Amino acid sequence: MRSLTKNFFKNERLLNLLLRAITIIAKFLLSIIIVRELSVSELGVFGIAQTTITLLIYVLGFDFYTFNAREILKPNGKALIDCVGNQLLFHAAIYLIVIPFTFFLFHSNVISGDYLILFYLVLITEHLSQEIYRLLIVFKKSVIASFLLFVRSGSWIFVLCVLWVFRLQDANLTYVFAFWFVAALLSIIIGIKYIPNLKGFSIDVNWIKSGLKIASPFFAATIFYKVMEFSGRYFLDYFSTKESVGIFTFFTSISNAIFVFVHATVIIVMSPYLIEAARKSSEDFKNTFQKFKKQILNYTMVGSVIGVVLIYPFILLIQNNVLLANLSVFFLLVIATILFCISYIPHYLLYVFDKDISLLKSSILGASINISLNFILVPLYGVTGAALAQIGGMLGLLLSKYAFSQKMLR
Repeated sequence: MRSLTKNFFKNERLLNLLLRAITIIAKFLLSIIIVRELSVSELGVFGIAQTTITLLIYVLGFDFYTFNAREILKPNGKALIDCVGNQLLFHAAIYLIVIPFTFFLFHSNVISGDYLILFYLVLITEHLSQEIYRLLIVFKKSVIASFLLFVRSGSWIFVLCVLWVFRLQDANLTYVFAFWFVAALLSIIIGIKYIPNLKGFSIDVNWIKSGLKIASPFFAATIFYKVMEFSGRYFLDYFSTKESVGIFTFFTSISNAIFVFVHATVIIVMSPYLIEAARKSSEDFKNTFQKFKKQILNYTMVGSVIGVVLIYPFILLIQNNVLLANLSVFFLLVIATILFCISYIPHYLLYVFDKDISLLKSSILGASINISLNFILVPLYGVTGAALAQIGGMLGLLLSKYAFSQKMLR
């Protein structure tokens, strides 16, 4: 057991936290600079495009990494280059199927045609960078993974802020997408050196089919969760205004920092060890899981308190009356984020023991509650209604995962 946990609290956690903190700060700055130099409505436009890219990244990935992660970590499993090579082959096939269907987004004006080329450049590079990031976590290179995340999600924002603040560049969303694309491409170039040489890997169609079958419940669960996470923005866009979308996007990005904090300090560090411990002995897993559970709860509370204490002076600092008038939305979204973070405790209990269908059922329940509440509450209460719907969905997600995990332990 000691060999599994001796490296948990050395430099890895601190470096991950530092890199994630800088990335979070950068995302804050992006929201602030768009609101300051453009408008809350323009942040809403960006929020819809950003949300759509995020959803499509999950479609392109199909959560295949959930299958591959367990394959790579299996003792005497498939060769590493074959696992990675066949996963990339799978993604290439998904690209050919999915990309053509996304043109309706521009035809229906969900996203302005002005951003068409940059949209696809960002989408493809973001997805490839995300898959490299996930592989590095499986390889237990979490610090390098966090660095790549900073490169594609944070570094370019600091450059953009300097250019806009000192009026070295005109402020418009085209530059936001262009800088995002360049940074995502750079992260791929850096990350490739940590991926094994795939020359001579063996194509295994049956293995890919097996992975597709196993990953499908995870993919469906992820899509339902992402629908739950992002549906509020689309409902607000339909029933309200771009300004409402901007308000929701702004406060969601800040409240989500709590989850990013927990993910960086606990989940990405300990998840490979949880999977390994589950394959060793019940005692190993029990001890590792208890550490995981304790850390999730502690870091969730720390992150939440910091967020609640700092949000009011932060909004005063940026001097935006629209955001200040809707500050209560942030506190509701913090509650939703706390519920989501805690849901990862029963989530990993189900995940490491291959209870994939239970995870899918939980996501379906949470998404159903969220969408139903959005239909009812957003037309009546606007942004506040979307935040309340988020709480309802996350509570359903947490309680159902807990119920399934307790059933499994009987």
